[in-house]
Amino acid sequence: MGFNKFRAKLLLQVCLAMLSMIALIVVLFRTDWYITAFCVGVLLCMQLYSLIHFVERTNRDITGFLESIRHSDFTQRFPEKAGDQTYSHLYKSFNEISDSFLKIKADKQAHYLYLQAIVEHIGIGILSFDADGNVLLLNHVAKELLHQPHFTNIKNLDRVSEELLEALQRIGNNEKALITLKLNHDQLLLSVHATVLLSQGKSIKIVSLHNIQAELEEQEVQTWQKMIRVLTHEIMNSMTPVISLTSTVNAILEGEMEARQGGEPLSEEALEDIQDGLRTIERRTTGMLHFVKNYRRLMRLPLPELHTISINNLLRDVHTLMKPDFEMAHVALFTYLAPSDITLEADPEQLEQVLINLLKNAMEACRQSSDPSVEVVAYADDTNKYKVRIEVRDNGSGIPDEVLDRLFIPFYTTKKQGSGIGLSLSKQIMRQHGGSIRVKSKAGGPTVFTLQL
Repeated sequence: MGFNKFRAKLLLQVCLAMLSMIALIVVLFRTDWYITAFCVGVLLCMQLYSLIHFVERTNRDITGFLESIRHSDFTQRFPEKAGDQTYSHLYKSFNEISDSFLKIKADKQAHYLYLQAIVEHIGIGILSFDADGNVLLLNHVAKELLHQPHFTNIKNLDRVSEELLEALQRIGNNEKALITLKLNHDQLLLSVHATVLLSQGKSIKIVSLHNIQAELEEQEVQTWQKMIRVLTHEIMNSMTPVISLTSTVNAILEGEMEARQGGEPLSEEALEDIQDGLRTIERRTTGMLHFVKNYRRLMRLPLPELHTISINNLLRDVHTLMKPDFEMAHVALFTYLAPSDITLEADPEQLEQVLINLLKNAMEACRQSSDPSVEVVAYADDTNKYKVRIEVRDNGSGIPDEVLDRLFIPFYTTKKQGSGIGLSLSKQIMRQHGGSIRVKSKAGGPTVFTLQL
């Protein structure tokens, strides 16, 4: 409808201009009415100016509208009813588009404020910067951790810690790092975790900064408390019967000494009781000595001596070493090597000890099965080609849930002759190698221990 009005008005003005032009030509060439010709000429000029102004008005309005969009100014309004009704439809469309953009801008602003509130609410520091180091986002927790109320580029952090600045520049996507900071006589242990993403063709790195010093100290206190409870429990369990038995042996000796002073000979039964008591004391104190040695071994695990090793060669050596024990126990042992050999930096002796511990446990776990078997499988991690996984599977009866939660606790064991330090040592060894050990089991089996390096 609006376009029809615009076309009709344009045709009308063109027709009037043509009529004026024809009239001007007739007056000039057929008459001597110069004043009339002058008036018709002025009228024709005015009509041409009006025609040009009418046509260019659309361009001016569109240009103004586009300029307002380019500068994100959606407050400009166009008169839909007042003025020339020819442009009412166009102005209405302009206003509707402006309203749509204004709503999108308001929603975007609301989402930004919501995100900003979430970022400020969480209890860890958030820092975001681009490839040039320009800071895009910085919440108040990060400012407090770094004691920096404001900075525009991460290079400004060199006055806080060069180590932190280097870590922020070096850390890659989904990588973690631990940084120790000393600020104003306070020591912080920051856990740094980074995520890298591409936004509108720009690389943006989002880093979380979490001070774990307090949690670490609390965990250290809890660890000492657990250690003291274990030591106290074991010492009390060992010393209480020793003290009681020593008192009994001492009473027997006193009775025999009194009898001997009365001229009676030593009783053979009393001597046997004394001998049994001393043997029991010796056995119990020897067990206590073994416990202390195992505890010292657990607490003083040497650092790994790293060498370039082949995973397949390591598994072959362990298979050759454990094969006689498995044959004697009538348990099948299968070792599946990685399709393409994988090498890594590790301590071969410590990793071999971990695998031996796991294989012994697996052999004992499935010994009562109808067709006992243990499988060792090595393969590259699908999610990260630089990581390798080694799985030890057995077809035993599985591990109960209540045991599964305490499996890696030092000195916890379900075996009569077990020391309870094998899996604890294995876990420490894997941690010192920057890896992990996980277990997955269910009632009825199977049980899978996974080493990740």
